Amino acid sequence: MEINLKNNLPLDILFLIRIKANEFKTEGVHDIDASDIKEYLYKIKWKNEETLAMCDVIDDIMSLRFSEVFDYLKVKVIKEASSLNLNDFSELIAK
Repeated sequence: MEINLKNNLPLDILFLIRIKANEFKTEGVHDIDASDIKEYLYKIKWKNEETLAMCDVIDDIMSLRFSEVFDYLKVKVIKEASSLNLNDFSELIAK
């Protein structure tokens, strides 16, 4: 069975992504949630894919390590921060 990645993911795949997020939480990684995993999959893992076999989608989710998502989120934050100015960080700067 093929999954069209340009459409909404089937509910069972979304459920599997939530299960993966819960697995990360049981491993002590509380800051990565299902939306972070989904974003990583779409923007990195499946970036150039339009359709994938169901078994490949499941394998991509189940084999995902939190370090992959964490590295993606780290780069995303750095890119976002580079477009800000110093005043945007005033809450973080000690007075």
